[in-house]
Amino acid sequence: MRGVSAPAVETRDLVREFKGGIRAVDGVSLVVESGGIFGFLGPNGAGKSTTVRMLTTLLRPTGGTAMVAGYDVMADPDAVRRRIGVALQDAAIDPYMTGRELLRLQGVLHGLPRAACRARADDLLARVGLEDAADRRVGTYSGGMRRRLDLALSLVHEPVVLFLDEPTTGLDPTSRVTLWEEVRRLNAEHGTTIFLTTQYLEEADQLA
Repeated sequence: MRGVSAPAVETRDLVREFKGGIRAVDGVSLVVESGGIFGFLGPNGAGKSTTVRMLTTLLRPTGGTAMVAGYDVMADPDAVRRRIGVALQDAAIDPYMTGRELLRLQGVLHGLPRAACRARADDLLARVGLEDAADRRVGTYSGGMRRRLDLALSLVHEPVVLFLDEPTTGLDPTSRVTLWEEVRRLNAEHGTTIFLTTQYLEEADQLA
């Protein structure tokens, strides 16, 4: 089912098995209603990142079903990708490009007109507090700045569902709180559904 009444994310008996019969994800069933913040809590190695990779079409499930934004991740992966934003733990970012350049490039890759790419980049840099570092190479950014840039990159095309995989891992307490505030604001002001994985109970309590 598609449309406003459909859950943002719905899985039934989702499985991912790797060589040797190792099941990283074993029969996950969940429903995430549209417009909320969903915390997917678990320790390292629990299969959180593998689940996110399946939900974002980066990894094909070996069993079960998954619907995101009303579309099947296996049958309609392109439709899913157009409607989601993703900030992964191990996202590869060119350290020699500036934050502004990366955001504009992301806009081009999503098919936005160049003028819109420039405006969107400026808006997002302001929203995540990176205006002063916009024209610095990303390789000079601190860990907290990198995570804020990851968040901005995932928002360029205004997704309806945003996946954040361990967004505050490795950040100092101040940077963690800053990122929490931006996630809450994004959800409250734009109605973006947020699917957040975390190993921190405090973070799940604060956001979900």
